[in-house]
Amino acid sequence: MWDKYRLQNIFWTVSGDYTIDLEKFHLKPVDFYESAILGISAKYYDFEVIDDYIKKFILRQNNRDELIAIAKIVIENVFYEKIIQERPGTIDFRKEHEEKILSLRKRQKIILPEELALGFLREKKGEYSKIQENLSQMLDEILEFKSLDTLEYIEFLQNLFKKYFHVNKELKMDMDDEFKEFKEKSKKKFKAPKKKSKFIDVELLEKYSIESAEFTFFLDEDDDIRVKEDAYRENSFSEEAIYKKIVKKYGVEKIPRYITQKIESKISTGIHEDIKLFFPSGNFDTKNSFEESLMDENYKENLAFYNENKLLYKRATRELSSVIKNSLLKDVSDEITRSNSGNIVPRDIWKSKKLNEDRIFERIKKGDSPEITVDILLDSSASELQRKEIIATETFIIAEALTSLNIKTRIFSFNNYYNYLILRKYRDYNDPKFKNKEIFKYSPSGSNRDGLAIKFMRHLLEKERDVRRFLIVLSDGLPFDEINVGLVGKATIPGFDYKEDEAVKDAAKEIMLMKMRGVNTFGVFTGEESEIKNIKKIYDNDFAYITDISRFHKVIGVFLKTFANKIE
Repeated sequence: MWDKYRLQNIFWTVSGDYTIDLEKFHLKPVDFYESAILGISAKYYDFEVIDDYIKKFILRQNNRDELIAIAKIVIENVFYEKIIQERPGTIDFRKEHEEKILSLRKRQKIILPEELALGFLREKKGEYSKIQENLSQMLDEILEFKSLDTLEYIEFLQNLFKKYFHVNKELKMDMDDEFKEFKEKSKKKFKAPKKKSKFIDVELLEKYSIESAEFTFFLDEDDDIRVKEDAYRENSFSEEAIYKKIVKKYGVEKIPRYITQKIESKISTGIHEDIKLFFPSGNFDTKNSFEESLMDENYKENLAFYNENKLLYKRATRELSSVIKNSLLKDVSDEITRSNSGNIVPRDIWKSKKLNEDRIFERIKKGDSPEITVDILLDSSASELQRKEIIATETFIIAEALTSLNIKTRIFSFNNYYNYLILRKYRDYNDPKFKNKEIFKYSPSGSNRDGLAIKFMRHLLEKERDVRRFLIVLSDGLPFDEINVGLVGKATIPGFDYKEDEAVKDAAKEIMLMKMRGVNTFGVFTGEESEIKNIKKIYDNDFAYITDISRFHKVIGVFLKTFANKIE
């Protein structure tokens, strides 16, 4: 859902033109590299003219998707060297993009634009393209084209498509005459070229850049982004204005602000100074709130994912429950008691009539586990967005297994937005079991300040000293919260940026302090393999790296079993 925001943010920064909203154009990027390529092309090509051409000549073709894909390959060829020269940080995006294309070789059958993209990549690497002859001829023409002129670009596309593709013969007008007429009209537009602008409404820029804060670290820090000098700007980043934005996005606050401020005074210190806490209730004051509708849609998506394989997940819950029972709770047994409700005991029915005895039922009283608490802390920054459904499902499985055994279970998620740490509580220790479904409201956004979230959990767990305490943290392994990355002009927000070694060291310190307080702490890492060194610094050896998040519940079973053995 938020991927388009990250893509737009990269496009804006590379192009320097903050008036272009990619949602309104037909040339759309599918990954960060394409977003950067289209961004640099927008510095030279007129996107409005190109989009007019696509609407007038390409969208009415049956193979419109193939033609648009080829149009993007032509653009990539033109700016292939220039993008790395101007934005060397995009080289990692290119590597990821190329890996996806190279993976197409494993398919038994690939479609035309994919084969062309594969041939293009091989040619750029100095290899033989290995594609069918007609595509090889088309590729040769694409590789020759280097013009930075918009009209020459669309004329090249028109001739390319006419030469290598069948045109819809039922079109009412002659294509050549129509294209000539289009070119003449387009030339008139160029007589008064529109100057590319770095001005934009603050609200529009924030909509994209704040959501994608943790994805902008490759960009130049000296990008000059200016804003309209309007009445909105003066107070748009005041403390009151930011709080209103938080409420608008996450709903009204769950607990009184004075209580939150009391917690802030204890934990928002050092590198976390001026970072505020916010506990959303999930309820919105505004009727028909757009953010509320997004959350509802997100909840339905997560729940639908679980329901698709409900029987499989229920079996996983039972298996995990068995593992926990045979490790943490192996000394705890159930007790059968007499009651006035439950399973009837046939041999005692007579007592009801003759002795007026109503305790003729049996109930199984689960063995309580008051000495154990399990806390789960979920990273809900934007990097987890693509995994949100399965993270919600796996966490639900874990919660169901734990609560079925009467183990006190509490679940929070955390992410940062502006200078606020958003802490959403899905269930608490003494909540009824049906509260587990709240986990399906898991909705990633923003960035992540792991150290402060863990420090908050330590603050809570200080009150539970007489029990065996377990903390499980799911993280992408890259603590990153750049507060002012989404702001414009001279506006600044109180608080220190949280990134790189300083962030890793802070998170590591908080995990160490948590362990020193006797809390059995374990990290589950879902990020890139290159970040393992960070997760090891933070958790030492108490972590698991999982490439398949569907193993989350199994990893937790192993963790709890291992720690149970250590405790004995």
